[in-house]
Amino acid sequence: MDNTVEKNPLISIYQSLDKADARRLGKWLSSPVHNQREDVRILHAYLIGGEDRLFKTSSLGKTRIWKRIFPKEPYSDARLRQTFYWALKATESFLSWENWRRDPFTQQLGLAKELRWRNVARSAGRSLQKADQLQNKIRVRNENYFRNQYDLELEREEHRTYYQLRDKPRFQEISDTLDLTYLIEKLKASWNMLFHQQVYKTTYSVRFLDEVVSYVEQFDLEEHPVLAIHYYGYRGLVEDDASGATISLLRDAVEKHGNLLSRVDLRYVILMAINLCISNMNQGREPYVREAFEWYRLGLDRDVIANNGQMTRATYLNIVANAIKLEEYSWAASFIEEYTSQLEEDIRENTESFARARLAYEQKDYDTGMPLLAQVDFKHPVYNILAKTLQLKIYYEIDEYDAMDSQLDSMTTYLRRKTLSDLHKDNFGNIIRFVRRVSRLTPGDRAKKAELRAQIEAATPLTEKKWLLEQLDNR
Repeated sequence: MDNTVEKNPLISIYQSLDKADARRLGKWLSSPVHNQREDVRILHAYLIGGEDRLFKTSSLGKTRIWKRIFPKEPYSDARLRQTFYWALKATESFLSWENWRRDPFTQQLGLAKELRWRNVARSAGRSLQKADQLQNKIRVRNENYFRNQYDLELEREEHRTYYQLRDKPRFQEISDTLDLTYLIEKLKASWNMLFHQQVYKTTYSVRFLDEVVSYVEQFDLEEHPVLAIHYYGYRGLVEDDASGATISLLRDAVEKHGNLLSRVDLRYVILMAINLCISNMNQGREPYVREAFEWYRLGLDRDVIANNGQMTRATYLNIVANAIKLEEYSWAASFIEEYTSQLEEDIRENTESFARARLAYEQKDYDTGMPLLAQVDFKHPVYNILAKTLQLKIYYEIDEYDAMDSQLDSMTTYLRRKTLSDLHKDNFGNIIRFVRRVSRLTPGDRAKKAELRAQIEAATPLTEKKWLLEQLDNR
């Protein structure tokens, strides 16, 4: 028998509560409407009574809790389980109510339905009016908004049938809001499924999508901006668009109407667009380099790139690399200055030094770049070998061939000792091999130079292909 309640679902819920939540739950449990069991109230008082009680195994022992609830009775595991069962049921009811009370529209619509059911016509009508006023104040106009509007139209029709039969029916409004709800949800779900299908090489059955897309294309999308956003997102994913025209249409729609999306949806759309840009950039499609930059700027401006105020290292460095590729050096420097604080503290210093070193290198400021690289010591082997590669390029460009040879040997040893994917080993192995060969090429040997060029152009993976060909041209 497990001697603690650590794994009980009630404990997980209590661990998620802040002090204000716990106080409201206490009031809920004190009401006989919601809970009539004293043992549940005592259990609640015990669980919230200590600073770290919910996270200490010793405080969550069954015997200890039993003595607090039933101090004069012999221990009964079955009875303790029963207390936890009723406490869980009451707490789940509280959480459901918490969710309900945060949505005034749902409250008013529910009240209107209950009043209609009780045949209190005038009050039901007032509640419907209040629900309509609340709905009109909502800024976000996503599928949830139209679903609520559909429910409102249904209740209006029910109210008309009960009390105002001579009024004009709401059939068209019901149909229109139902259509918009379905179309937005269908495009959104299809976009998710197709993206997941591409990334994870799986297969989904996406029914009626051609019919939905054909129907959406009959709309004036200027009048339905949220529908337009999901439509352009879908097209950006499925079309082979080398020019980036569709992703640009999506960005225009998000820039104009992104405020109509919830923050979660806005973040999702922007990150999906960035992923689409990266996928096309990997195919050598240059328009997507600028598009990715504009999407990053948009995401930063709307504060949706970081998750709960924290940005991943990969995203941070991708943003810097993207700006550098476009020679947006001032913007990259400002980004580093402003957003480094959003990195996790244990990787912040190394990541910032590497980003600043890369920026300095691109501006041929080697005196700034080399000392920064000397400070970099990533625990992650891929980032470490990236920093070593940047040092290697600087040594080559400033004609420090002894230091370059030493770096090549060091990188070779590092690749042999560290655990890296085959892709990374092949890529950095190719970089090492071709830097050696380019640096040792006899100037003026056209045949060897042509042969080496062909080998570099054919090599894959090789992330430094462009740089190697530039150095070869200078031999």
